Amino acid sequence: MEILLIQLELLLLLFGVLVNRIDSPQKFFESYPRKLEGAVEVVRRAFGRPDMDFGDIYDHLVSPEILFLMENQDGNIAGMAAYNACSLAGISSLIVEGIAMDPSIQARGIFRKVTDLVSSEKEIVCLRTQNPNMYRALQNYCSQIYPGANGMPLIVKSVRNDLAARLGCSIDDKGIARGYYGGLFYGKKPYHPEAGPFFENTLGMDLEKGDALLVVGLK
Repeated sequence: MEILLIQLELLLLLFGVLVNRIDSPQKFFESYPRKLEGAVEVVRRAFGRPDMDFGDIYDHLVSPEILFLMENQDGNIAGMAAYNACSLAGISSLIVEGIAMDPSIQARGIFRKVTDLVSSEKEIVCLRTQNPNMYRALQNYCSQIYPGANGMPLIVKSVRNDLAARLGCSIDDKGIARGYYGGLFYGKKPYHPEAGPFFENTLGMDLEKGDALLVVGLK
């Protein structure tokens, strides 16, 4: 079994975090079940849901094409980031499939550094989220983000429609998949002082009813 390990010296120096790229997640976790346990627990902590289904978390760890695991200096799993590379409306794109970090390493710029590793040749970075903090993270990463930037070019609408089809969800004209999660996906409603009001007041999202937003960012 070949496992590619990428050690980011800058992250180690600045954040005390080791980031490993896992090429074959299923085989990796079969060989290192404690790493799987750690990854599952960090996802549960990040979402504030200790009862989150093990099988659902496992699928989100092994299904994406690209998986990174973050470890703290004690060797414990402190975060995960999963991505899929694809073409949307004929444009090279990256889908952020899942980000979960222990509160101890949040707000350190790790999302940007890890996403940089896999987005260099991608023009589009996009995601589906119920969390205004993830929206804000992508907004800070990209030069323009939709919804949010003034208007929406037709090509961005095409990208968003392709993304919705790939993710298997129906969206309205604002890019919202109404009731997608069936309820609040987090143990506690996520909060951001700027993006939160944009979600609820401008877009009219109802997180308690499970609304999710498709977001398209232009690098």
